[in-house]
Amino acid sequence: METHPKAEPESEDQAPDNTVVVSLDTSGLEGTADRLEQLMKSMEVLLSDVEQLRGHCSHQATELMRAAVDLRQQQEELKESYSALSREMQEIVDSVDDLFSTKSSFEPKEKQAQKLNRQL
Repeated sequence: METHPKAEPESEDQAPDNTVVVSLDTSGLEGTADRLEQLMKSMEVLLSDVEQLRGHCSHQATELMRAAVDLRQQQEELKESYSALSREMQEIVDSVDDLFSTKSSFEPKEKQAQKLNRQL
């Protein structure tokens, strides 16, 4: 086997330089980190505000539920009062009707009595 000089691997001195020099510009990363930190702080503030609003809404919902219960009770009381007043009013109307009927039935007798008084 004969080795040919062209088939021999290149020596280390002649090897191509395949190393890539990467220089990272960290100023962009620092700006992004700052923006992320600001975003996180903003989110914490928003979450805190949401918790406060949730508590406030919960309190208001409780108050509204109490008010609704009170209104339902008042509505029931008003219905009962209206029913009682309606019954009383009907009784009054019936009594007035009875009085007019009685008056109407006595009018002829009263006229007859007046005639008899004049004759006497």
